[in-house]
Amino acid sequence: MHWGVNDPRGQEQAVWSIRSERYGKVINRHYCYMCAKYVQTWWDGTLWSFKEQLEYTEGSMRLDV
Repeated sequence: MHWGVNDPRGQEQAVWSIRSERYGKVINRHYCYMCAKYVQTWWDGTLWSFKEQLEYTEGSMRLDV
């Protein structure tokens, strides 16, 4: 989705498919390896994996902020 289908980078095969709901609407996102790495890495270089993000949204993980 980031690059679009007309760019070779937008034609990479997805390795992750994420389904979420926002404001009552289901959103499907598909990530290739590089895009998945990009969205799991914070600006300071720390990694917040998809699994950790899911645990956080379910309330089973708490961040010390």
